[in-house]
Amino acid sequence: MEFDLKETLKLVRGGLLDHRATWQEYFDQDPHWQKTVGLLTAPIIVTNVILSLVFARMLGGFYSYGYGSNIFVALILGLISSAIGIALASFVLAFLAGKFQGINSFPRALAAVSLAAIPGAVAGIVAALIPGVGFLLVFAGGILSLVFLYKILPLALGIPEEKRTVHFIVSLVSLFVLNAVVATVLGVGGGAGGGAASSYRSSDKNSDSVAAGSGVFGEIMRQSQLIEAAGEDDYAPPDDEKLSEEQVQAYLKVKQKTRAAQEQYAEKLQALEKEMDNKENPTAADISRVYSGVGGAMSMGNAELEIVKTGGGNWAEHQWVMTSLRNAMLQQGDGSEALAHNYALYEKYREQLEK
Repeated sequence: MEFDLKETLKLVRGGLLDHRATWQEYFDQDPHWQKTVGLLTAPIIVTNVILSLVFARMLGGFYSYGYGSNIFVALILGLISSAIGIALASFVLAFLAGKFQGINSFPRALAAVSLAAIPGAVAGIVAALIPGVGFLLVFAGGILSLVFLYKILPLALGIPEEKRTVHFIVSLVSLFVLNAVVATVLGVGGGAGGGAASSYRSSDKNSDSVAAGSGVFGEIMRQSQLIEAAGEDDYAPPDDEKLSEEQVQAYLKVKQKTRAAQEQYAEKLQALEKEMDNKENPTAADISRVYSGVGGAMSMGNAELEIVKTGGGNWAEHQWVMTSLRNAMLQQGDGSEALAHNYALYEKYREQLEK
């Protein structure tokens, strides 16, 4: 792992003032990930976390990592969370680039994320010096980093122009989902208790307890609340493990609504993609529109759960129905009376289920 303070300062300065030339020069070197970590990733993370924490504690400015009053805990957790965040983003961007006719290269994705993170990291340090309104600077720095990331990805990962917008949005949504899984999804859909078939009605948390979101941050909060509410659902299958026709019909209704919502959003996404492709150099305002649209993409990525919960349903029961139908299909009704019964229901609704 390399470290050269002079080279690091050159990259940071170039990343802010002459970013296109800096990016091109760095990628022409085809750097391995160890070089990027030593020259850019580690210095950015360490400097941002330490200076923003120290300045915020001294002057009362904004600090992004809010981990309680213990400065050492805040420092350690800030460093760990930043490192994990950059590594996860790099992995997702590289993996999805391969799916969108680009290059699946973790080292190049890590370089892209690290270079794009420069404005946000600098803004975080400065924000710690400004009491009261520092968070606005952090937000502005984050938006600029997203603009840079959008612009740098085709250079880093060879993503075709006609695919870059979709790749960008899908990557952001995937990162949200992965972080939500790490934070809150453990335990979703499990548990016992509850009762017999209930047409997915739940007496606990439902749409009444989930606040409506506003913008992407509001949508993140709303989706997190939905996931948390779903995680508290319990369902005890009937003793005979047989599905009811009412349950299968309710399951199909959710699936049909999910498909309709996702198709409608896909049309909007295609329209946005065409509009962006017609612009040679998207502006910060254009990227902000894409960023704002991520809220809708998050909702669509989680549409099935959202439809169940906002309809007052029971996510644990919905998952049990799905698993029971799949098991019956795989076994073709062999093995038990319950499998035979459930397979008969599967056959009755095969055409709708296979859609």
